[in-house]
Amino acid sequence: MTDALRRPPALALVASLCMLAVGASTGGVLVRFQDALYDLARSEVVKRPDVHGFAGAEVIDEARISEVAEQSNNAFRMLHVHGLGVGMLILLASLAIVNLPVSERLQRTLCVLVSLGALYPPGWFVLGWLIPFWGLAKLRAPVEWLFFVPFGGALILALWAALAGCLVSLVRRWRAHAP
Repeated sequence: MTDALRRPPALALVASLCMLAVGASTGGVLVRFQDALYDLARSEVVKRPDVHGFAGAEVIDEARISEVAEQSNNAFRMLHVHGLGVGMLILLASLAIVNLPVSERLQRTLCVLVSLGALYPPGWFVLGWLIPFWGLAKLRAPVEWLFFVPFGGALILALWAALAGCLVSLVRRWRAHAP
């Protein structure tokens, strides 16, 4: 038995690097263009008082206009944070999975599920982009069911399954060495 770590599959490495690149790039864009993005979102929100439930007078609706524009900006910040976090999670989880004492088929399956987690953070981009046009209330359920639930769920399922596989192998090893 070797002590060297096995390399995660290319799919997991690509998914991880894509998320890290998206997260880092979003951070850079936000540093440079956050005010411009806010102003753009705000101008689109003002054009759609019926979508956001405004009275239609900017002076009266100022607080709510700012709140909706900030929701859009917050979604982009979440893309930054989740892109970096999910990128690291995919890398570390797939590294752990390919080094578990479980079948290669299970390792491949778990790595695919973990890698599908890379499709979770783009939901934040969709929210950030479309909130000014459609509103958060109208977007929340579709984005949750198109991005967050299936792809975040795949990642969570893979992590729990990997933990279960690890615990089962530890118990088996313990029983094999027990007197």
